[in-house]
Amino acid sequence: MYGKVNKVKTALAEGRVALGTWVQMPSPEIVEAIGYQGFDYVIIDLEHGGFGLDTLPSMVRAAEAAGVTPIVRVPILEESTILWVLNTGAMGVQIPGISTREQAEQAVRLAKYYPEGTRGACPWLRSTQYNVSDWGAYTKWSNEETMVWLMVEGKEGIENFDEILEVPNIDAIVLGRFDISQSLGIPGQVDHPMLLEMVKKLVEKAKQKNIETVVSLLSEVTQPEIERSVKMWHDCGVKIMTVMGDRALICIGFRNCLAYAKHGLA
Repeated sequence: MYGKVNKVKTALAEGRVALGTWVQMPSPEIVEAIGYQGFDYVIIDLEHGGFGLDTLPSMVRAAEAAGVTPIVRVPILEESTILWVLNTGAMGVQIPGISTREQAEQAVRLAKYYPEGTRGACPWLRSTQYNVSDWGAYTKWSNEETMVWLMVEGKEGIENFDEILEVPNIDAIVLGRFDISQSLGIPGQVDHPMLLEMVKKLVEKAKQKNIETVVSLLSEVTQPEIERSVKMWHDCGVKIMTVMGDRALICIGFRNCLAYAKHGLA
């Protein structure tokens, strides 16, 4: 319906791991290039990205053109921002800093149409293809296909994790390892044994509630590192993984090229 396929949900239904990446630079061209490489989804990062809401529609269009599912990370849990993001046609919203059940309930409510939520209704939007003929069918489709990913990143969220998992209509919990590492007193040590043990416990709790978890590979650069981490998290039950991102890949690529050139001149 409406010419859109949620490739994350398709991958999960087919028993595959959904693989995505980050975009933090204001470039529809990068989004489009990512789609043509075969990723299932792209996270367009409004929280740490170098762009605003005015650039977002073009980036969502680029994702759709290249056949990759666009998910937008918003900077805060706030009604107007979430509404704007979904109105552009994003197929999912990732919301940071979820620490309580009440916040989780609010996030779902703002992202879903009646009867699951209170998302503002307007037929003349890009997400509705500018006036759908059957509003009831559209809102049902949107509630089923639009994903809500909640980021648990700190001590309070971990303490309230069981209660958060009780909230209906959560599609996935994003376990922010970098922020969790800070709350554990080991900032930046995303592969620290204490952090890995904690995250694996959270993954298992989510599995018991039939809620997917999302893990980002943050420090893995080389092929062996990426393959090892993907296998480890898959063995733990993680079915949605985000690999690298545009800024990281560009910086690493340029750094390596410069090092190779200097080595050749030595």
